[in-house]
Formats: sequence, C-alpha cells, structure tokens
Amino acid sequence: MKKIFVKEWLLLHPYAQSTSVDAYYTNISNRIYEIFEATGLINSFEEKEAKQTSLRLAAYFEDVISQTNIWRTFIRSYKEDYGRYLPFFETSDHYYEDEVNLEDVRFLLWHYIQQYHGWRKGTFVSPENPVTQATANMVYNLFCEEWTVAPENDNMRMLFSPETRYENDEAYDKLLHWFHYHSYLVTDAEEVLSESLKEVWRKEGIAPNGNEIFYFHHWAAMQIRSPFRAYTSPQWLLRLVPEGHPDYDLFKKKADESVSTLIADKEKHLEEFKKDYEKFLELNEGKLFRYYDNERNFYNFLTQDMGMEFADKAPADAKVAPFAATVSPEGGVEGISFYVRGIKDSDNPFYSEEFAKEHAIGVFAVKLCSAHTLIEMVKQGMLDDAHVPTLLGEEHGKELLRENWKFLVEYFYHEEVKE
Repeated sequence: MKKIFVKEWLLLHPYAQSTSVDAYYTNISNRIYEIFEATGLINSFEEKEAKQTSLRLAAYFEDVISQTNIWRTFIRSYKEDYGRYLPFFETSDHYYEDEVNLEDVRFLLWHYIQQYHGWRKGTFVSPENPVTQATANMVYNLFCEEWTVAPENDNMRMLFSPETRYENDEAYDKLLHWFHYHSYLVTDAEEVLSESLKEVWRKEGIAPNGNEIFYFHHWAAMQIRSPFRAYTSPQWLLRLVPEGHPDYDLFKKKADESVSTLIADKEKHLEEFKKDYEKFLELNEGKLFRYYDNERNFYNFLTQDMGMEFADKAPADAKVAPFAATVSPEGGVEGISFYVRGIKDSDNPFYSEEFAKEHAIGVFAVKLCSAHTLIEMVKQGMLDDAHVPTLLGEEHGKELLRENWKFLVEYFYHEEVKE
C-alpha cells in the first residue's frame, strides 16, 4: 500500500507543479520505504522520519540522475581536503562521482538515522550497524535496477544551469530558502527553527508577527552552517553554480557576506575572550582544564580568580558534582559537568576509564564545549578512550575515530577544522 504521495515529494523541490517524473521518484520513495519495513530498519525511526528518509534517498538518486550535482559537490570537496570521497567508508576503484554508489547510500543512511534517531536520543549512531548495511545494499540494488530507466528531472537539471537566471535578491533568496530548508541533505530545518522561536517567544511573552518570523528564517538561511563541511548555505550555492554562470558574482557576494557576518559576530567579543583565555592559562600554568568537586568552588573560581561578574548569586549549597573549567580564544571560559569523569588527564581526580569508554564518543555527538576545546582534547590525548561503536571491536572503533574526527567536528559542531 502506498505510504508516500507526490505532494510530499514536492516539498523537497523548488517548484509546485508535478510531472510524470515526480510520480516516478515518489514510487521509488515508496519502494525504499518497503525495504525499510523488510529489513526492520524502520524501527530506528518514527513514522514521519522513515518516510522523510525514503524521500531523501530517492532525491539523492534523482540528484545523480539529473546531474544537479549537490552530492558531487560534497564528495569532491571532501576528497580535496581529506584525500577520500567519504567519511567512514572506503571506496573502491569502482566508485564513480557521476553514478550511484553503495558507499554513498551507506553514508546517507547513517546521516539520516543520526539526524533523526541520534538527535532524539542524544547519542552517536554507528555507521557500521549490520541492519543499516543490509538496508543500504538493498536500496543500492534498487537504484542499479532502475539506473537505465530513471528519468532526468529537467526542473532540477536546470536549477544551476547558466540558462537559469538569478538576477536579483528576490530570486536568489527563493533559491536559498529552498536549499537551506528543503533540499534533501537537510532534515526538518524549518520546523526545528520555527518551534525553537515559538518556545523562546512564548517564554518571553512575545507575540511574533510575520516580518519577525521571516527575518529569523532568512538570517538562519544565510548564517547557519551545514553539517556537511560546515559550509553556510550561500557557500554551498556558490559551489553549485558554475563560474561561467551570468549571476555568479551575486552568488559570490552572498557567500562572502555570510562568512564575513559570522566573523564579525565573533569579533564583537573577541578581545574580551582573548583576555579571559590568556588569564585562565596564566592561572592554570598553561593547562587546558581546572577541576572542582562542587558547584560553589567552580563559581568562586570564575568570580574571585577570573574576576567575572554574574547576575545570579553564588549557589546556596555546595552541590557535590565534578566540574571542569576550560577556556577558548573564541568563546572565553566555559564549564563542563556531565562528561568530566571521561577526560583522560593526569590532573583529573574524577577520571574513570570505564566511564570514558562508554561515553567518550558522545563528546563528538553532543556539543558539550567549544570546537576549540574539543580539538585540543583530541590533540592532547584526553579522548583516547573514545571509539566509534562497532561490532568489529574497540580498536577498530578507535581507528575509525582517528580517521574521521575532523569530519565529526564539522558535522556536529558546525565548525571548520583548520590546522
């Protein structure tokens, strides 16, 4: 029985009128959904999520067939920086940029499960889950069976063609909003932002109007970095249009604006953060962390030693719990509470190897600190217990992490790793 309909497929596209091509790919989506049911992978999702993942995998297939080049842009960029096409998965001599590949399907399935199930549970999803692998094999076989008959979608093929013009901000913004909120690599970005705004405004007793809602959605489309390479959406669009496109200069201008605005926002407090950074390292003899056994001592360090002021008063009672204070030049002083027992540091009195082995991978998947701190922890061996969950054993999991940790910083922390 059909689960997915053309109207749902069209939500992933920058046009509203369906054609026979859209009906074809909607059917592919339904067949992918049936594969999820057959393998049991559907149990990793809620109902809506399974349908959305089916649609997005079909849209990947459409992207490759129609040469929209969204996927090719990602794998080429990744290969330029890391010497390989994909995180986690080795590609063979039979991997082709302009065709569907088993490794692509495996990676995308991991991505969607991580974005849905992983985000909901606050956990890191193994890219080597056997059910996911079996499902990827079946989806890939479906794509291979359909390869010679799958139709190109002219609407998508022409999207970044020099023949399609984006001569003004209005035309560009329409494309930008589609890409940021509805292209197949993203998941529920518009819904998540809308719900977050509603919650904030509800707590503050604000009744938002349409202009405010549009402003925040446009701001996010310009500024929020993607999990893929930590690019902003304007940076993505610049890579998707050919340099010979007549409106290339507009795309370049928007991409530059998105990055320069991010830099300007950081620089507003950079001088203050730098002072805190230098003072912290001086007090702590250059070490990355200071450790405290209760909240009050941690608070006293911030106010008395660092000279920081807070609107809230000191904790009334000395809540017994391990705290770690650290610092970054981009964000100043920060505190860590949950994961302190997993920091492998000779100065850490709370370190537990057992705890670290179970939870260390979570530091990559849940943003507990700044990207700067995470990178320093990796460099100093403080996360040596971390490993990707896999049935092939802890050492293999550690090797996977060593090979892919920079990608994980980009993916979960939305920060470029520059060394």
